[in-house]
Formats: sequence, C-alpha cells, structure tokens
Amino acid sequence: MKRIEQVAGAGNGMTRGAARLMLTATMVAVLAACGGGGGGGDAGTPVVGGGGTGGGGTTPVTTPTMTLALSSSTVTANAPATVTASLRTATGAPIPGTVVTFTTAGNLGKFEPASALTNDSGDATVTLSPASATNTGADTITATASVNAANVTATAGFQLTATNVTITSLTSDLALPALPPNGETTLTVALSSSAIGTPVNVSLTSACVIAGRGTLTPASSVTTSTGVATFRFRDNSCGSFQNTDTYQATIAGSAATQSLSLNLGKPSAQSIQSTSNATQTIYLKGSGYTEFANVSFRLVDASGNGVPNQPIDLTANIWSGGLTLDGATQTTVTKNTDNNGDVVVRVNSGTVPTPVRVSATLKGTSISTVSSALSIAVGLPSQLNFSLAQGTINIEGGSRDGTANTYSIIASDRLGNPVPDGTAINFVSEAGQVVNTVFTAKDASGISRATSNFVSSEPRPADGRVTVLAYALGEESFIDQNGNNVYDAGEQFQNLGSVFLDRLYNNHYSNTDQFIKQNDSTGTNVCTNDPNNVLTQPATSLFSFSAYTPYVPNTCDAGQGKAYVRRAVETVFSSSTAGIVWGLKAPDNLRGTCPDKRELIDFGAFGEEPKGSGLYGYYRDANNVVQRSTWLGYSQDEAARPNLRQVAPVGTGVVYSGGASSLSLFFFVSDNNPVAFNPMPAGSKVTATGSDGLTVTVQAGATTPSTSYPTGASIDVKFADTTASGTVYITVTSPSGTGVTFAQNVAKAAVPGTPAACN
Repeated sequence: MKRIEQVAGAGNGMTRGAARLMLTATMVAVLAACGGGGGGGDAGTPVVGGGGTGGGGTTPVTTPTMTLALSSSTVTANAPATVTASLRTATGAPIPGTVVTFTTAGNLGKFEPASALTNDSGDATVTLSPASATNTGADTITATASVNAANVTATAGFQLTATNVTITSLTSDLALPALPPNGETTLTVALSSSAIGTPVNVSLTSACVIAGRGTLTPASSVTTSTGVATFRFRDNSCGSFQNTDTYQATIAGSAATQSLSLNLGKPSAQSIQSTSNATQTIYLKGSGYTEFANVSFRLVDASGNGVPNQPIDLTANIWSGGLTLDGATQTTVTKNTDNNGDVVVRVNSGTVPTPVRVSATLKGTSISTVSSALSIAVGLPSQLNFSLAQGTINIEGGSRDGTANTYSIIASDRLGNPVPDGTAINFVSEAGQVVNTVFTAKDASGISRATSNFVSSEPRPADGRVTVLAYALGEESFIDQNGNNVYDAGEQFQNLGSVFLDRLYNNHYSNTDQFIKQNDSTGTNVCTNDPNNVLTQPATSLFSFSAYTPYVPNTCDAGQGKAYVRRAVETVFSSSTAGIVWGLKAPDNLRGTCPDKRELIDFGAFGEEPKGSGLYGYYRDANNVVQRSTWLGYSQDEAARPNLRQVAPVGTGVVYSGGASSLSLFFFVSDNNPVAFNPMPAGSKVTATGSDGLTVTVQAGATTPSTSYPTGASIDVKFADTTASGTVYITVTSPSGTGVTFAQNVAKAAVPGTPAACN
C-alpha cells in the first residue's frame, strides 16, 4: 500500500518513489489572546495561551493529523482502489466517530460512499473508481474532517488508466447434453491477456438465477487479476420452467460481454406427498364457524426435491351438501405446482357433516395420493344435545355465604359431535353469584365441556330453591327425514321461543320472571312441542318442554332456525340446622305427646308428584281445604298457592317396641326451612347414642347425598334385659359443623291405645 502524507505549512511539494509515495500534512492552528496590563508580543505574531500580568510568551498548541493511504495509486474501472483516511491526535492516538469527506480536484474519480465515519482505530475507508471507464490522467484526492471546530485535511494523488479488457470465452465443464435436474456445473470466464496482473471485476448471471430457480457461487461477481474468473451454478428445478438457461458474463466499467447457453433437464416426478394441514375440523356452511381449510400436496422427484410447474388434478371423494374445491363442486380442479413443488386447494364445507378426503393426481399419470381426513362438523350446539349438570344439588347456602358449587355444560351439535372450542355459554341465577360466561374446550378425551363456578349469597328465596339457567346461541333441534342435513318444511322440529329464568322451576312463565330474548323482536306464534304430530304424546316426544327447558309461550317464529338453546337446574340452599321429621305422619307405634305437624311445600320427596312434572300438586284454598292443582311451585308474591304437606317432627311422645327387645326408628333428614321440605346439605352426618341400657346403631342414611329431596335414615335400638325405657339422642351435623340433637323417648312395652291417637 502506498502512503501519501502532507504537512500543512511545509510547502506543497511532492516526493514520489517507485513503491512508495508519502506526503505528510500538519495543520497548525494558533490562538491569540489579549491580556490586560502586560505585553504579549508584537501584533500579528502567532501566539497561544492567554495574556495575564506577566511578561508574555507563547505555548505551542498540539493539533490532530490525518494521513491518506491508497491500495493502489493506479485506478481503473476494472480495479477500483481502496482509500483509507487515518485520523490521529498529536500523540498518535486514534480519533474515532468523526466524519471524513472525500473529493477529487478534477472530478475524474468518484467515491463510494462519498463520506465515512472513523472507526475505533480512527480509520475511514471508501472505494475510489473512475468517473468514466475511458478517463485517463491524474487527479488529487482531498479528505476533510472537522475536529474541535477546526478542519483537518490531507491530500493524495492517483493515476487513471483506461480499461481495455475483453472476455475471450465463457465455458462450462458439463460433459452431458443437458444439465441434470438439480445438478451443478462450473462456469469459467477467460479474459484477454491485458487483464493479467490487473484486478478486474467479473459478474455472471442467468435467467434461472434471476427467477430464483438456480444459484451461483460466488453469488454475483468476483475480482481476479489472473485473467480467469470461476463460478459454480446449481440448478433448482429450473428445467420445469424453461428448456435452456443463458449465462451472461460482464466486466465492471467495460462494455465487454460473453454469453453461454446450456440445455436443462426436466425433473422426473416420482410421487405426491400429502403435507399436513393445520385445520382438521371445519363446520357447516352458515354455522358462523370456520367453513374452509387448505389441503396441500407436494410433487417430488426421486431425491425428494419438489418438482415445480406440473399440473395436478384435485378432486374430493364426496361432494355432499354443496362442498367445493376452490369454489367448484362436482368437478376436478387442475392446478400447477409452485417453485417448491407444492399445490394447495381450498375446501369449503357444504350443508352436510361428513369426513372428506382430497385426492391429487399428476395429470396423465398414475402418480396419485389422498389427503388425511378432514372432518366437517355441524358446529352449533343443538337443543337436544345441550346438557347441564350441577356439582352438588343441596349446598349449605341457606344461611352461609360463599358455599361453592359448579355447573357444567356438555355441548354437542345435532349429530352428537363436540361443538367448536370457544363456544360461549351464558349463565344466570336466581340467587347467589354465578360466573356469567364460560367457553367450551375439549378435555383430554375430546369431549366438549364448559364449567361455571358459583357461590351462595343473597338473595335467598324463602323456599331455599334457586334456579340456575345456562343458554347459548345454537339451533332448534329437528329430525332430518331425508338425510340432507338441513331442515325441510314438514319435518318435525322444536320451536323454542324466548327463554326465561324460571324462578319456581315449574315450566310456568309469569310476568314477574326474568325474560331473555335473542333479538330485538320476538315471535308471536304458539310454541308447540310436536308441530307436525309425528310424536303425539308430549311425555314421549323428544321435543317436549319442561322446567329443564324453559320457554315463554307465544314467542316462537314460523320455522326452524337459530335460537338460544337452554337448560335450567334447581339448587337447594339447605339450612345448616336440621329439622328431621317422621314423614307425613308419626309412626303408628308413637304415643303420648303427639308432634305438632309442620305444613311444608313438598317437591316430590314422597314420590307422588315430582315437581315440574306438569301434572298436579296440593294446596290449601281460602277455606283452608286441601285442593289438588295443575300448578306447581311456591311464590310469596303470586296468587297461586303452594303444594303443601303436613309432616311430623321427631322428638315428641314415646315410640313403643310392642314388647320386643329392639325397635327401629326411620325418619327423613330434612333441614328446618319453614316453607319447604328440603334436605340437609350434602355431606351432613347422622350419629346416634342412647341412654343407659340402650344400644343404638345408625343402620342407613348416615351421610346425606346430593339430592333435591330429604332422604331417609334408619336407627336400630336394642334394650338391655333390665331396661324398660330410655332416650335415643339423634345428632345431625352439617358440613360446616353445625349440629342439632333430637331426643326421642323409646319404651320396651306394648303399644297402648290406637294409632289414631297421634295421626
């Protein structure tokens, strides 16, 4: 590398050598200062430092230096030179981060870039080339930098030589008539003898390279001073798109070119691969869920490389319900493979749920494959397939806040398949607090579920019965009698109408109930369970209504369609305090002080008329006469009367064994709700002890199950030989630990009197 230095103030002479040329430039800056009271030297004499009161004097100021170095003093279009400016302090330390600008005095050269930033070594480097390849002569480089508001410069000269290099040949080492698919070849560019010893930049390209169907190494150009440039070309199935490839060699700064054409072999397809599609399930047209999926294939050669630009015939194995491929139905779709050998076809669902496969065949051959199965599902939850269950029916919520419960939905479409993950399920509750919206997700077994959490809190209905309603946007169920999977006029369907929160859980809507409508307007038609009389008995019809499926009468529209599918359950807010009873009457063997009967609403504990059955219950009329009614339930703010039962509490009178040495006590484990006959909370415990001479054992019903009705418990009592009577102590303890003990007197003697004495 030749180095040129120039020292400012030392003249502008230049010394040249055969191998080295150096000019050193030093810029000297002076600072003049005026001091008060003392002489600082003659006016106009350069000085540094400040005046002061002394006799004056000068101090030299150190200045930075810049040197220029060229990789070659001779510059051609084929062989540009590298110019490096080195910026140093007076002590020789590098000055980084400074902008250096480069120019030429005669504009014979050009720089790329025109300026550069000094690096950590204080160097800034650019490339110098002729402004024109035909330029000759000499010119001067000037490099300028600003350091501490002062300019530092350096100059250097260079020689320009016109380019006169030609390409004598462009050859390939390929010995075959054509380059094999995905094969390689070496391409050699030979230059004229005048290029030997002179750096020349040679470039090579081709149509395949430009199209991305072939690669060159080096990628585009190479600089050589030997007169020969070598490239390596690798084919990337370019033969699928063109028969030949033409390579073009050029020289930088010269009009010299040379070309070479090679024949390209076409890839030979061996097989079609079905590449995985991310979507495995789509949903019926019009369901509102994902209705399409992309199915992809790859055509490959014997080496597994993709074969591009080949026609592939694509068809579905089933076209039910208007299924389409790329918008076409009942026909074969033909598409060409892309640069990677891939072809993609879009499957859009129709109106019929079905598995579907797509077959792909290379046109005119037997090379073929089929895709993995794509499932087309219904999507929307169906009323008949919408199921609600609660974790515990009877929770300790009658007087306690925060008792937890859960409500779980299993949601299926009309064919019993899982609904899509993320289907929104809404919950509302008469009392307590329930999570309002949850979303379905498939569990580990693939079942679609959603669970909402609940805690007991105010308000608390007087009868302790709380209705919880779940609903979601779905479809009214219908029986598809012709198999086209869409509703047709005349087919039986369930016309749901609007949904409401049935506080009395009795399938009876009143204007005090919470009304939930799907749209701004509602229907006005009668909601019939069996509109076409296919199933004539409501009790056996799939589409019958009940408290489990609440609806508002006269809010149905004229046909089958989308609606809120719904289910409701009733949770018992059981009291922590027990109020156990014998049943509808005291035992026949009870005498003495008869129990004062409690008149309570019966929700089906005695197996006569289950609540919500649509049959009848009992109530007392204005004359205190028990009547039978078709209306069920209880409300303090409505005119309808409750279903009433008179039950006999445990703990009064004496139960006689009839002279036997043992007896059994059977009773219902109910709470002390003053309005309704309700069970104790699930998990409540029944224990019993006896006074001296009595052996007491709980035979059944020791733990209260999850139930809507009070369940029975049985206690065996044995008398010692010398014991004629005693007391049995029955303790019922709630899950929270609240315990109540009932004392029942028993006697080992014949039953006096008649049963009518207490019943």
